[in-house]
Amino acid sequence: MIRPVLGAAVALAALTLTPALSAGAVQVPAPATQSYMAQRAAVPEAKAAAVRAAVANAPLARPTLRVPFRCNETWSGASRSGHSPSYYAIDFNWGSGRDDLGKPVKTSASGTVVRSAYDAGGYGNYIEIAHGDGWHTLYAHLQSRGVAVNDHVTDSQQIGRVGESGNVTGPHLHYEQIKDGVVVAALFGVSGWAVYPGPSSYVRGADC
Repeated sequence: MIRPVLGAAVALAALTLTPALSAGAVQVPAPATQSYMAQRAAVPEAKAAAVRAAVANAPLARPTLRVPFRCNETWSGASRSGHSPSYYAIDFNWGSGRDDLGKPVKTSASGTVVRSAYDAGGYGNYIEIAHGDGWHTLYAHLQSRGVAVNDHVTDSQQIGRVGESGNVTGPHLHYEQIKDGVVVAALFGVSGWAVYPGPSSYVRGADC
């Protein structure tokens, strides 16, 4: 005889604590989680400018980062005004049309995987690798990911394949060199500065 009384009390408490919606009221859905690409694009301009200036003033402090593909493959890289999250990101293509779909993507340098995930609103399948002292590289729109968070990768390891996942119109590799959360102008090897907006040709010649 005790259970029905307790049940009624709980139900009454629930009704008391949950206010009813008034007629015609609209429930506002919880805001969608912001994509990681959008978060990256929201870096304050003052911070971005300060980091890029510091990097430009100390080019020898950068890690040695390679073109993210197999040696002796020639890739075309370009950017554009409004490129998200930054003009300094590079979109790489090989061949023509959809020739590069499924091509291997390699690490630019050894490091530790800090992100390996799917970003529906932007990057699609992407991988982010930490190389020390605030330097990261990011590889996006992948067809597949071959590494997980906390994996240690070598400077010649394949980590995925070129794809067209996320917010894209065709297959390519979206690539970023990052310092302290800010995308900076890419440097390959010790003297191969990326050309902006491009297109320009890029070939990996070491750490194969």
